[in-house]
Amino acid sequence: MREMENRRVELFETSLRDGLQQPNLEISVPNAVGLLERMAVFGVRYAEIGFAGANRFVEDLTTALHSVNTGAMELALFGRTRGRETRVQDWPDAQFIISHKQRVPIAALVVKSRLLDVEKSLETTPEENLLMAFETIAYLQDSGLEVFVDFEHGMDAVCGRRENGIACDPASKQRSLEYFHQMVAQCVGQRVGRIVICDTTGGASPEEVAQVIGGLTRDYPGARFGFHGHTDRGLGVANSRAAILAGAVQIQGTLLGTGERCGNVNLTTVIGSMQLRGEAEFVASTSLSGLTSLANSAFAAFGLEPPHGAPIVGPGAFGTWAGMHGSSERKNPGAYLWCDPALVGANPTIGVNGQSGKANIILLSEALGVALNSTQAQAFIDANENMIEGGGFTASELSFKLASMRVLETLPHRFSVRSWRVFDESDEAGSRFVQAFMSLGIGESTIVTTRAEGAGPVDALTKAMRRELEKWYPALAKMRLGTFTVTALDVTAQDSAAHVRVTVSFFADGHEPWVTAGVNSDLNQAALMAIMDGFDYWLLKNAE
Repeated sequence: MREMENRRVELFETSLRDGLQQPNLEISVPNAVGLLERMAVFGVRYAEIGFAGANRFVEDLTTALHSVNTGAMELALFGRTRGRETRVQDWPDAQFIISHKQRVPIAALVVKSRLLDVEKSLETTPEENLLMAFETIAYLQDSGLEVFVDFEHGMDAVCGRRENGIACDPASKQRSLEYFHQMVAQCVGQRVGRIVICDTTGGASPEEVAQVIGGLTRDYPGARFGFHGHTDRGLGVANSRAAILAGAVQIQGTLLGTGERCGNVNLTTVIGSMQLRGEAEFVASTSLSGLTSLANSAFAAFGLEPPHGAPIVGPGAFGTWAGMHGSSERKNPGAYLWCDPALVGANPTIGVNGQSGKANIILLSEALGVALNSTQAQAFIDANENMIEGGGFTASELSFKLASMRVLETLPHRFSVRSWRVFDESDEAGSRFVQAFMSLGIGESTIVTTRAEGAGPVDALTKAMRRELEKWYPALAKMRLGTFTVTALDVTAQDSAAHVRVTVSFFADGHEPWVTAGVNSDLNQAALMAIMDGFDYWLLKNAE
């Protein structure tokens, strides 16, 4: 890694404000507190915790944080400049920020930097907008706060773009540019902590960002500029990189790229892609190995599944499922990776699906401690065609490990499902009666029958299995099923005969949760496969 030329860049994280501006994304106050603590340990410099007084969540979170230690990470509240014809002392945003200044010492103030927005959104004069910004900044500074100023539509203001990214006429563009610099000069004169140029619409290019940030750092050498990118054109990371290389000292965004429309710039991608290449330092090198863990904590806090293809921190970021690539990786580890996964706390992954070959199966089996040779790998393929084609082993490496142990004949034969049937009756009044009947094999020679009623077929089958198996294996009573997910496969090609993939999570007190999978054209059979794997794993774990 080459020398970073002392290019230290601050991270300003805004998942709890800007990041929440998208549908179906929520976080509880305890989860938000826990996530902030993880950010602090990792080395995030600033975290914005909400829009001042906007809702109950912000109020509860701000109060909860008074007793939480976030170390060197400082907290910020977002607010607007005072309204038209309003005294700044009466402005609710400022009052809320000031009331919490002992715990939240940073005020992130948004200003309208594009004339179009001053005239049409604020419906005020350019002079009044400058005064609104000046008075609000001064009031917050006089109250003991450090002020960061976000220049909304800053990139569009400089580049002369109006609604829908349409270019302004030359005269309007010049007026907009001059007004932008008036606002910058005023903020510089007030010695604000950071001036953050926002690509609010995500429509800028790296070349434009480099020119704007480079020009500002030359024209105002005593000021400290930041950049806040969005990903509407897919250029958020590239624009943030351009800003840093041009002299920006702060990058704003969200850990997971959440936010309105296409999202804020993804900070995990910016951090990993630049620091691993020696282009900037965001956190201590010793902290960088916690990047994947931090991202996973954020996904969990927001109740999200990590996208397979998320750069650097996704489950597939350092993996290959292709047979030819898997063969090459076996001979020359790292041939298809752009960096060492361990540097960000990840591991290389060899996956198994319909595109894989024996090399992938051999490599994954070796990685999981159940090594198969070429002949055994072929036997594995022959015995698990549906699971391979349907992504069952992508969904659960545990099910892959158990399947490998069956090929190796190292998995104890504790039980089997010899046959089953489900009686499922409903009537027009909405009543439903479901009962499952099963014949189970216990060990090598014992056959038992069992039945149970349930809320649905899978519930009834599970209860029937438990009713008998817990007599033979009491440890099963200590575990419980968690989430149950069904994914339809090949629906267009197969219509009603499509296969389904079922994933089931399991929990037990004092143990990490585990996930298994099953694939079959019958939903109940796919679920049974996953549940049997879950039971087998738990019995194996308890026998150790």
